[in-house]
Amino acid sequence: MKLRGILYYSVLTGHTAHEASRAGHRLALACIDALRVAGESAGPADPGRLQFPPRGKPHYPGGPQFSISHSMPLVACAAVSHGDVGLDVECDDAVLRLTLATISDDAERALARGIGVRRVWMAKEAALKAGGGTIEHIGAVRVFAGGATFRGRRYHESRLALADDRPACVMTSEPGVPFEVHRL
Repeated sequence: MKLRGILYYSVLTGHTAHEASRAGHRLALACIDALRVAGESAGPADPGRLQFPPRGKPHYPGGPQFSISHSMPLVACAAVSHGDVGLDVECDDAVLRLTLATISDDAERALARGIGVRRVWMAKEAALKAGGGTIEHIGAVRVFAGGATFRGRRYHESRLALADDRPACVMTSEPGVPFEVHRL
């Protein structure tokens, strides 16, 4: 099977968090449909099969891994043909004021001085999502140039630019995943 990734995103204006969540579900279904494997039914993905366990990683049984992120006005979903995936988008400048002092080591703080706090934070959150962790586990994610580790697994970083050059960070368990990016 060819390694493939897809990211769909939408720009929402004047929408509530609930509407952003619903948009994330639609984007997840679009990603799943785009990555359907040969031999699976030709019909569209069934919204009833999307599972969002409390404090767990969302998934679609029998389908590709996906990850949803929203930071208004962006809502995005990334999916991969196989392996794990985590996504983070950050549009809020408040993340620039975050301190990494309590959730990072000296190497990550040095990296943040070189590439910026936002990039390190996004890499941490994307790796956390790829590994199925919750925000309480973010201190266990270790970021380095080009990737991260979490729960004994290595994740590979892809940096993507979305609308108005807003950054997205995708972490995958497989190296070199080529991502197609589409605005819906």
